[in-house]
Amino acid sequence: MVDEKRLHELTKEGVIHTERGIRVIDASKLHGTQRLRSTPVKRQPRKSSSGPTPELEEEVVTKRKEILPEDLKKREALNKSFKKEFKMAEGDVPKGVGLDVGTSFLVSGRFNQGGTVEFLKVRDCFLQIPYKTPINKVMLRKGLDDRSAPYIEQPDGFYVLGDPAFTMANERHQDTRRPMSRGVLSPKEKAAFPILKELISIVIGEPREQGERLVFGVPAKPIDANFDQVFHSDMIRSFIASKGYDPHPMNEAEALAYSELLDEGLTGIAISCGAGMMNVVIMSSGDPVVAFSTSRSGDWIDEQVAIATDMTRSLVQQEKEGGTIDLMNPDPNNQVHQAIAVYYGNLLVYTLDNIAHDLARSPSLPKFKDPIPLVVGGGTSLPKGFIEKFKQALATVDMPVEISQVRHASDPLHAVANGLVLAASME
Repeated sequence: MVDEKRLHELTKEGVIHTERGIRVIDASKLHGTQRLRSTPVKRQPRKSSSGPTPELEEEVVTKRKEILPEDLKKREALNKSFKKEFKMAEGDVPKGVGLDVGTSFLVSGRFNQGGTVEFLKVRDCFLQIPYKTPINKVMLRKGLDDRSAPYIEQPDGFYVLGDPAFTMANERHQDTRRPMSRGVLSPKEKAAFPILKELISIVIGEPREQGERLVFGVPAKPIDANFDQVFHSDMIRSFIASKGYDPHPMNEAEALAYSELLDEGLTGIAISCGAGMMNVVIMSSGDPVVAFSTSRSGDWIDEQVAIATDMTRSLVQQEKEGGTIDLMNPDPNNQVHQAIAVYYGNLLVYTLDNIAHDLARSPSLPKFKDPIPLVVGGGTSLPKGFIEKFKQALATVDMPVEISQVRHASDPLHAVANGLVLAASME
């Protein structure tokens, strides 16, 4: 039924007039925000990670004339229906595992139900402790069990693995041994592969489903050394497949680029500074057009400093990782810090000089229109002052590409594993 009184008021205000017997409404002369009828909407109960689900009261949502863009409407609905902290359903969690097979650390990563990548790492080393008598063997086993130290028992003694091996070596003024050397399986260690298999098993666990994809990092071919990384890659691939995964190798610098160069359209230089090698990749719009490695890195620093200061390599590594050293301003009263800073500078000049020389000769090097970013990651890049030291060394080298900026990975120790996880989770 027409409200004659309201019709008369609108006609008087000029909102409604008659043309040729037809009533016409001029909406521009309406005052205030016009609303449609309010519609009661029943909210869906939200899932809670703990405790019973509260019953939500019926809420009235007023529909407005203005129309929100589709994405904003979806966001508005999500804001009303969910807490900021929520868990994915098990079937929605992206599958896939990333494994950074480093000379110093093994780091795995996978998505959790919170939608973030969760990392697990173990130190890639071991310590052999021979037992002297049958009683000593029993006591050693008990002592290791009490420390919850992972170990392998062999006829010639106990092989303690991971961080406990590193701690016990420093307690005994000994060096740990590595199943890997310069980024690949050590040819000098007979127990290298059995130990590496145990360490890999610790960090990757069981697949969420048979044939779950696992992308693992491998070094690129070195330009200053002659050794085979293909055998290393095939051995690891074979073992991971035996665990029920679908394994795929990927250059670790390429993985670093996937993690850190997304905002630049996956264009730039990524350098993974590991313990055994420096891995380098030049990316052009997501394509790794140039990739190689150099054979000096963190372990080389440890060896040189150990010789210069008459310390074990493990103790030098512990000092380097302690968080107190500043590479640009080392403590003048600390001989070890002084030596570490000196050899870091030597390493970076050597590495960047080799990179510049190899890039200048590479027929695959793109001709970039604009300067490109350079990002560094890896455990060797962790000490304070590393980026400043890197820039200092870069200034002495004639790079064949123009660099727009040098920056640290957002999470240097986990950045390679993060890129491997992203690659593994892609459909």
